[in-house]
Amino acid sequence: MTATAMKSRSKSTTSPARGRWLHLCNGLDPVRDGGMVPSILGMTGALQRAGGDVRIVTPTPSRLDDLAPPEGLAIDGPDADLVAAVRAAEVVHMHGLWQAHSRRGAAAARASRVPYVMAAHGMAEPWALRHKRWKKALYLALVESRNLRRAACLHALSRPEIGHLRDLAPWAPVCFVPNGVDLAAFDDLPPRAALEAEHPELKGKFVLLFYGRVHAKKGLDLLARSMGALARDFPNLHLLIAGKDDGALAPFADRVSALGLNGRATYVGHVSGEKARRVWAAADAFTLPSYSEGFSMAILEALACSLPCVFTTACHFPEAARAGAAVVVEPEAEALTQALRDLMERSPGERGELGANGRRLVEADYTWDQQAGKLASVYRWLAGGGPPPECVIP
Repeated sequence: MTATAMKSRSKSTTSPARGRWLHLCNGLDPVRDGGMVPSILGMTGALQRAGGDVRIVTPTPSRLDDLAPPEGLAIDGPDADLVAAVRAAEVVHMHGLWQAHSRRGAAAARASRVPYVMAAHGMAEPWALRHKRWKKALYLALVESRNLRRAACLHALSRPEIGHLRDLAPWAPVCFVPNGVDLAAFDDLPPRAALEAEHPELKGKFVLLFYGRVHAKKGLDLLARSMGALARDFPNLHLLIAGKDDGALAPFADRVSALGLNGRATYVGHVSGEKARRVWAAADAFTLPSYSEGFSMAILEALACSLPCVFTTACHFPEAARAGAAVVVEPEAEALTQALRDLMERSPGERGELGANGRRLVEADYTWDQQAGKLASVYRWLAGGGPPPECVIP
């Protein structure tokens, strides 16, 4: 490290309000990278509002389309010098595992004695580790284990993820800072008729929304079985699916066809920005029957929209059930079917109360500004020393 760099870093730690906080991620493409993109943008935007000097560097091109980045946020890539950016940083926060940006970023941070944080975003989940198991086991042994063990801090989005990270790096401190949401994005939604004009089959129906990547881990096989079991008793139940097809759409369509439900499901593909707001506005309820999640942005957004929710224990959000904001069940077809049946049999007022509880939960504990305050305290601790903040589990 040069004398100039050392002097610059020392000077930045004297101010608690500002610091060079570098975020590294594979890229910012909502179609390819899914919920990690709004998570990173929400997190960094709130950190910037809190007074942080924040920069994002990606080794692949970003394609935000109609997903607006926070105003004034520096986003560089793919031609940015990643190693130079790490050397100039006060703290580096890396998002995701098994990718080149974390391999290069962690190595550069160690060489330059820059403290770094690693967020797995669900990629340390047991289900995720079993997917391409041998390839990940080899990469873990050769590269990622060292990256995790040498991190100044690991970032868990859910309480179970604390244990999953500890399994990989037993002695590294872990900060527990969940995702958040910007509530204003889900206020004053457009009229339901905006999406019904494009999809008239939704008119007069009870619209159950699935929003997320159409991937095998998301439990669409369970959802198809549940729809088959409920279709006769609830003829107005209609499934709306929004998200990029990641290999699970064709198997789902085959199941739906075999059950004679071709007219009971609508797929609108990936949506973001105002298109996403139209989808949220058309929904009467939300479901995510996932087998594995980090901390779902879609669940937080559904709660922000005051939608009654049904999701699985694999989404790692028991707080929603305790707050009376969601029905949470095991990722099993019978359990999901019973939960959806129970939801459909409730009165509109009872479903409305469930949704209102969800909105209150997000307002109280899960805004981005609240989570950014916790992360900023972690960065200042890593840069300046002293006792760890309350959100850090040593």
